[in-house]
Amino acid sequence: MMALLLSLVAMLPFIHDIISVKGEGIKEWLPDFGIEETLTYKNEDGKTKVHGFSSYRTFIYFLLLHLFAAIGWAGWAKDAKPGQPYKFFLLVPAILAIYTVLVILFDARDSNYNEANTKIFIIIAVNFLLMFWFLYRYFRQKN
Repeated sequence: MMALLLSLVAMLPFIHDIISVKGEGIKEWLPDFGIEETLTYKNEDGKTKVHGFSSYRTFIYFLLLHLFAAIGWAGWAKDAKPGQPYKFFLLVPAILAIYTVLVILFDARDSNYNEANTKIFIIIAVNFLLMFWFLYRYFRQKN
């Protein structure tokens, strides 16, 4: 079961090649749930966008690529040996990748949520929270 799950996670960045054809859209054998039409809108210039991306294929690629990264970092954090001082800090890139997935899902790429300053602040805040959590647990075990 775990091998199947790992195979599916490894395929995430390539699912856009399986479900769509470049320049044509979704393949015919997939059921149409109306997701592509729901996420598609026209911007001020009259260009069709899918959640801020040029096509549904690009949207799926970026979403699943960042989801793949988040799962990878979280898996490494879970698999790290207990007691290693770096284990907790592996959660920082996992949290940042999940944050980026949420920015993509909520179509906030053009807002302040996607700026470098916001992401650096998140990294610093998460680092301090994890550092305090690590020190709290460390000194609690000493007593």
